[in-house]
Amino acid sequence: MTRVPTHPGKFIANDVLQEYGLTQQELADMLKVSRLTINELAQGKRSVTPGMALRLEKLTGQSAEFWMRLQNMYDLAVTRMDMIEALQEIEPLDGTDGRNLTEDSAK
Repeated sequence: MTRVPTHPGKFIANDVLQEYGLTQQELADMLKVSRLTINELAQGKRSVTPGMALRLEKLTGQSAEFWMRLQNMYDLAVTRMDMIEALQEIEPLDGTDGRNLTEDSAK
């Protein structure tokens, strides 16, 4: 079975809260969001939005794209697992082997 990438909330919990010795309330105050937002992010119950990614970029110096990539990788892996049966029923177009058509045309 494929390993699911780490939810970005784990990075927030470990690399921001723990590393800097912050409480969820302190981080929420710094980011100008609610403590509930931080709590749900840290527990993996809430996604990093573009707005949150920009807030985290400003606070941590890690680019908004970094935070969005983490979220996108997590979401895609979870969705792929949820859709495994439906995806197996889809036949690829002839000659594509299921590859992305835009990747092929860019070559």
